[in-house]
Amino acid sequence: MSAWQRLGGVILLATLVLLGIFRSHLGTRLDSLTVDEPWHIVAGTSYVRSGDFRLNPEHPPLAKLWVGAWMPDDFKLRPLLPLREKIQERDEVEETVFFDNDSLRAQHYARLAMWSLNGSLIFVLGLLLWRAFDLAWAAGSLAFLAIEPTVAAHLPVVMTDLPLGLTLMVAAVCAGLLAAEWRWRWVLGFGIAIGLSLGAKHSALAGIVGIVAVLMVAALLAWRGESWRGVSSRLGKLALAGLIGVAVLWAQYGFHFHPGSDGSDHFNRVMADKISDLNVAHYRESIAFADRWQLLPRGYLWGLADTVRTGVEGRGISEHFVWGKIYEGRAPWFTWPAIIVSKVPLALLALSLLGVALSWRVTFPATSRWVLWTVIGACGLHFLALLGSQGIWGGVRHAMPLLVALSVPAGAAVAQAWARRSRTLMAAVVLLFVSPIAMTVREPRVWEYHNELVGGSRDAYRYFGNEGLDLGQRFAEIRAFHERVIKPSGKPMYVDYWVGEEQMRAARLNYRRRVESLQDTNVEGIYEGYFVYGMSNTLPWPSWDWDPKEVFKELRLVARFGHVGIWHGRQVRPQTRAGSLYGKVEEYIYKESGDDWALVATRLEEVVAQKPQSVAPAVELGNAYVRMGNGPAAIKAYRRLLDQQKAPIDPLVRQQLEAQIAQIESNADLSKLKPVRNPWLE
Repeated sequence: MSAWQRLGGVILLATLVLLGIFRSHLGTRLDSLTVDEPWHIVAGTSYVRSGDFRLNPEHPPLAKLWVGAWMPDDFKLRPLLPLREKIQERDEVEETVFFDNDSLRAQHYARLAMWSLNGSLIFVLGLLLWRAFDLAWAAGSLAFLAIEPTVAAHLPVVMTDLPLGLTLMVAAVCAGLLAAEWRWRWVLGFGIAIGLSLGAKHSALAGIVGIVAVLMVAALLAWRGESWRGVSSRLGKLALAGLIGVAVLWAQYGFHFHPGSDGSDHFNRVMADKISDLNVAHYRESIAFADRWQLLPRGYLWGLADTVRTGVEGRGISEHFVWGKIYEGRAPWFTWPAIIVSKVPLALLALSLLGVALSWRVTFPATSRWVLWTVIGACGLHFLALLGSQGIWGGVRHAMPLLVALSVPAGAAVAQAWARRSRTLMAAVVLLFVSPIAMTVREPRVWEYHNELVGGSRDAYRYFGNEGLDLGQRFAEIRAFHERVIKPSGKPMYVDYWVGEEQMRAARLNYRRRVESLQDTNVEGIYEGYFVYGMSNTLPWPSWDWDPKEVFKELRLVARFGHVGIWHGRQVRPQTRAGSLYGKVEEYIYKESGDDWALVATRLEEVVAQKPQSVAPAVELGNAYVRMGNGPAAIKAYRRLLDQQKAPIDPLVRQQLEAQIAQIESNADLSKLKPVRNPWLE
């Protein structure tokens, strides 16, 4: 290939990346910040300016560091102070973004930063696919990524999911090239890619294990021609790549073990407690071992403990809404395939399947074969990890490596059509690219996109209830409606839609909590004004006594913005008031350091009377009685949750509560008994 041809190929791939960014702009230009972005933006800026990694340790720093470096000098940060629990930290970062700064300006810089980061990763992936296969294959894969709506939605957001998907695919392709050639350049490339993947998100670990498993097989195959010397050489190179990856991860934490460069550990929860929160022994012991011997930065290990606690062990969620049906216990095995199949345009799914079909009997060169195997290894282990996780609430973003990997067989379809010089096949491939462009390019909110299998974006809430529907991006429409209608009326606005509370207060909305004080006396739960709900709330959920006919009986829908509806009227809902009362109690305990446990118990008794199936209030009520030294009342509180028949209890939660009850019944000293950790604090 001549220099001019290579230059043309580079220009082609760069053009596809830029077109993808432009397509992303069209589908996200109306979006407000997601609920997690303020946390990442403030944390990343703090990392860059102070070298202190105490904020937001539950996510590794790659994307945050990148965005922090892009934030303008006049972006204000508050002094770093000790924090207690995530609830306090979230308020702190939201106040920083929405009260201390121009949030729209911060979002502008953050979007530019993430387009540059994700665009660069896509471009590198394209170059590697060109090296592993050919230019047609690489161009087809990048065209898939440029068109796919969910990729477009994640390109500008300061979140960790798309960087994970892209860095993991870069690592897989580098690993395949290493398995085929065992050259030092690919040892270095694979090592750097490992480090970037680890720095993108903790769930990279599963995919990396899958890749390494394939590389181990490739290393052992040297026995056939090079005896043990060849095997040892390859295993040594693989070990070196791993060390490079760990070094790259350490570099992202400034090469210091503690989050503070001065050796301090000011997390929102101390490391020893964070590790002890884990219920599964082998996870707890492994992370404790790594922390004790300082094998990885403490901030990374803190976040890994948090990921295991929330994503693997779970938050006590025991019911899941999948494909229009409520499932009890663990989510069904088909949950993740269903989520992906509903989010990707059908034509692009068909394109990937066509690539698999066309390539099935093709004899690829060794390099291409190894790359395909490492991609399969990464996706296979990530998929198995998803099956064992409790994180379906995150929706498609938790499956982002699988979605990005669909671009590889899509590229194969283009490559095979080009190689066979078949006009019919080429026309089919072009049609499969053009039709999703025509069908989705006018979609103003690509984050919400769902395909026709679930009734499109408008009706997807009837099939799923996860963050792939919405993550707070409709705030601008809510604010505009407030200024146009609600504010002139003078009526309050009650919000049961996940959007930052500090964001609403900074915008001076007529926002009201149903319970603003622990002295609240509105036991009947009577409210009048405007009510903001996600459309999923219009569906019944029997185990939680949620009947839309009753909830919305005296309300009238006056506006709808995607997944968000605004109703006006009067509502009588003591159960909803109880949920808001619990939120106030939680703040009293974990933000205000309140210790009037008699008051806490009194208020929580009101909550559990209305919501006996709710885990968090029951746990905190039992804990309050333990702190008061009232063992029988604590047992009763825990037992009420275990014995209720409205909703199933997660097995790990049940195990914790039964162990606590057993200790109380054994006449343990309640003043020394450790409270049960509320899983909803993670």
